[in-house]
Amino acid sequence: MSALTDLDDARQTLRQLTLVALDANRALFDGLQHPAEQPSQEQSQVLNRIRENLMPMREGFMLVVRMSDLSLVSELRALLDILVDWHWLEELGLHWEGGREIERPKGQIVLYQHAVIAFGMLPRLPRSAVTYPFGQYTDIPVPKSPGETLNRLEELEQTIFAAASEPMAALPRGALRRTYGFFDATTWLIATHLRGIVDL
Repeated sequence: MSALTDLDDARQTLRQLTLVALDANRALFDGLQHPAEQPSQEQSQVLNRIRENLMPMREGFMLVVRMSDLSLVSELRALLDILVDWHWLEELGLHWEGGREIERPKGQIVLYQHAVIAFGMLPRLPRSAVTYPFGQYTDIPVPKSPGETLNRLEELEQTIFAAASEPMAALPRGALRRTYGFFDATTWLIATHLRGIVDL
């Protein structure tokens, strides 16, 4: 595949991410205005679609994490326990087959690398980019290890999943704030640094 096609794939991935971030901020902001109310069916559908669009970020993490990124054996063991569950294959009587063509990653790595940048930018986000109703994100720590990064990626998915079926008041406040902030950072990064590439 040519480099030009790869760039088009990345551009399309980032364009989709921009739309997802805008929808997520809108849905979360609306929920925060009425924190005790159950989400409507339409809000649930929007949030479930957003969660589906976040899942490739975790896949991107799995594709790029390297042994050299890990400093503790316990962290490697914990990551493998989270990422790989071989038991279900054995229970179904399945085994690995060789000789099949490997599916080439599409946008997963772009999404994961964007997530790392957004996590790093979150505590430094300009005040003008913050739409969260209760203040800035200066105290939110940047993930410092693959394990912390994976936890934050999973927290994004879990928070959006919970927001699709529960009132905002029932969600853990910290997780909701970090998730909302991630989408603020995404919107700001793309509008400020990638507008010409994404071409919205």
